Amino acid sequence: MNKNLIFIIPDLDIGGAQRILIFLVNFLIKKGFNIKIILFKKKIKISFKLSKKVKVQSLNLYKPSFNIFQKIFYNLYRIIKIREEIKNYNSYKIISFLSTTNVLTLIAATGLNKKIIVNERNDPSKQQLSVVWKFLRLIFYRYADKIITNLPHIKNNFFYKKSYFIPNPIILFSPKEKKINKRKIILTVARLNYQKNIDLLIKSFSKSLAIKKNWRLIILGKGDDKNRLIKLTNDLNIKKFVNFKGVIEKIDFWYKKAEIFILPSRYEGMPNSLIEAMNYKKAIIASNMPGTKYFIKNNVNGILFKVNDEKRLTNNINLLITNKKLRKILGNKAYKDVNRIANPEIFLNSWLKYLK
Repeated sequence: MNKNLIFIIPDLDIGGAQRILIFLVNFLIKKGFNIKIILFKKKIKISFKLSKKVKVQSLNLYKPSFNIFQKIFYNLYRIIKIREEIKNYNSYKIISFLSTTNVLTLIAATGLNKKIIVNERNDPSKQQLSVVWKFLRLIFYRYADKIITNLPHIKNNFFYKKSYFIPNPIILFSPKEKKINKRKIILTVARLNYQKNIDLLIKSFSKSLAIKKNWRLIILGKGDDKNRLIKLTNDLNIKKFVNFKGVIEKIDFWYKKAEIFILPSRYEGMPNSLIEAMNYKKAIIASNMPGTKYFIKNNVNGILFKVNDEKRLTNNINLLITNKKLRKILGNKAYKDVNRIANPEIFLNSWLKYLK
């Protein structure tokens, strides 16, 4: 059996898809696979520990586009370069991550008789793609061998007749557990963009009892909305209670230190940060999306609120910051449930099955 695999992803920077890919690749290397990762970015920045046995190649395919003609030209260039790499590497299968990369990979492999597995890491019905990319996805996904999703309900969509659901696994940051005293901290871990809806969290935090009771909001992550969100904290006069920590390596420190974790997203796939928070026994408040409802049962192991419902989120914050006993009950139940549902062996064995 040919055990050569190609993985294609834009970069290996901080992100849920990148972390999942590296977790999977490190496992497959131990199983005897030969793996090459193709990146689009020129600078190879790997934010998670990757096996030294993995070949990583950057194609320098990120180019600024200032008009429609440049966009077409650069995407054609990307397709040509990807096709060259596929032809030059005798791969058993090609595994692609993220929607636009999936489309480019499928086009590039046309006529090469290669089996391609594409990964959707978000809710396709809510994802912010242009009409052109949505059309191309509709046309070319039919040529994929398999479509791996992390949302269970997508299997019922006629568009995804080839889809296979694999829930995200627990991925530990550090094997050694160090005791850290908890503080009055509300934590969120997310890209700072429209999807993650951090502005809603900031507004609800400002209207809750958190300020009066001297709680802090810690925001981990980076993104295009950072300056706008900082301005929002200034406008609401809560700057000293909100800290933007950016991207940090020792993220487990904040999971251990925080009392409450909040995920206010407008839409999601299956959030890694939610799984991590559950594994750290956090009391969780999350918007009621399919990816969160797969793990969180309202008032059992966390609290769910309707997407964009600022008033309900504010009330839920008040409930948890004034009820230490409830925080402990929800956190302990979250830990038990996530270790049952998101067992890494389920994830890894599913991939071995679909690679055969």
